[in-house]
Amino acid sequence: MKLSFIGMGNMAYAILKGGCTAGFFDTNAVFAFDINQKRLTEVAAETGIHPCGSAAQAAEQADIVLLAVKPHIVPAVLEELGDTLQNKAVLSIASGWTTQRLQAALPAAARAMFTLPNTPCMVGAGMVLGEDNHTFTPAEFDFVNGMFHSMGKLILVPPAMMNGAGTVTGCGPAFFYLIMEALADGAVTFGVPRQMAYDLVAQTAMGAGKMLLDTQMHPGQLKDAVCSPGGTTIRGIRALEDAGVRAAMFDALDAAGKNA
Repeated sequence: MKLSFIGMGNMAYAILKGGCTAGFFDTNAVFAFDINQKRLTEVAAETGIHPCGSAAQAAEQADIVLLAVKPHIVPAVLEELGDTLQNKAVLSIASGWTTQRLQAALPAAARAMFTLPNTPCMVGAGMVLGEDNHTFTPAEFDFVNGMFHSMGKLILVPPAMMNGAGTVTGCGPAFFYLIMEALADGAVTFGVPRQMAYDLVAQTAMGAGKMLLDTQMHPGQLKDAVCSPGGTTIRGIRALEDAGVRAAMFDALDAAGKNA
């Protein structure tokens, strides 16, 4: 299938880069438009996709149109494209442009799906949420499913869960980066060189995540397995509990989710 990106910001680039690295995309069948033509030209030179001079030109080429512009820009883009989207599948990654909302704004014969990817798609470790009420054909969904699984995982959820789950997956990487930076800073106070500290923290975080995924054990069980009675780790856990880390995570998700 032919895919067109409307918008080539950070998230669209992460999807493109992840799919290219995984060998999923036939770049001869990938088109893109972005208002920043200099940026688009650079991305096209890097990846081999086809840059387009307008959103309409990109959409005309596509079976699936990936809508990757800022949410407040979507109405103007849809108005500009108009009947160009007839019989097209439109994949939204624009926050708030749900399947239902998008479907209502599209021509009658167009089909809609809303997804929330995250930036680790760029390195093959993305976590993508999709609404399970999409109107894509089986072939269109198979393409999207294959695309996102080539760069991580895709999970379909009911629309009512998208805000809560999407806050975890969308904002979560930034929260983890903050924690990782803090751990690395702590290591530096012990004399560990900074780059080594980053490497240690990154591998440790990746390993902890893999343990949770592969074992399917409760996080508390995995935590307990590291905490020897009277040992160093349980003392560190006590310090984290005293500092209110659990409450801070709740508060961070609550603050982010209210503005989603």
